[in-house]
Order: sequence, then C-alpha cells, then structure tokens
Amino acid sequence: MPRGTHKNSLDNLIHEGRPLKYDEPKKTRRLSVTESGWDNARQLIKSMGMSVSEFIEELGRGQVTVMRTQELEAIEDTIDSALLRQAIAEANNEFVSADQVLVDQGVTRAELDG
Repeated sequence: MPRGTHKNSLDNLIHEGRPLKYDEPKKTRRLSVTESGWDNARQLIKSMGMSVSEFIEELGRGQVTVMRTQELEAIEDTIDSALLRQAIAEANNEFVSADQVLVDQGVTRAELDG
C-alpha cells in the first residue's frame, strides 16, 4: 500500500453492496501540487467539513463555487460602500432605496437578477 494511503480509502473505491452516491464508481486520480499548496488546500477543505475527494467531486458537479480572493475583495468593497451609503442616509434622516444604492455602486437590478 503506498505511503499516505489508508486502507479505508481504498475500500471506499469498491462499492460491493453499497449504493453509489452519484450512480457511477470513483476512480483513483493523481495530481501534482506543492507541499504548501496541498497542506493549505487540505486545511481549507477540512474546515468546510469535507474531504479533498468530496470537495473535488462537488466542485466538478457545480455544487461548490470557488472565487479568487481579488474577486471576493471587490464584492466586499461594493457591499461595504453600499452599507456606508445607507448609514449616511439614515444619519441624515434620508431614505435611500435599495435600487438607488445599487445605482450608486454601478449595479442594476437586472444584473443581480441575472
């Protein structure tokens, strides 16, 4: 048995008598990644309550979304600006509609509704 391979992991590839989760058997795959990349990915995936295998399966099936940090930061900045705009309006006893906040951020309702 290769180093780092647990007997139960290999047993999970054989589904005698057990129903398959996705109606097809799993196959062993290999990938190349740096040690720090692997360790960080495993830690992140573990914090999501998943195994690497489960994560990749769900990612491939569109059940998990991955976003680059820069994209997430841009979304956070937009949300922060919108919240600040509403807080300023409230402090000045003004009413600002959600649609107006979106316009201030350069986003339309149609874009959000997709």
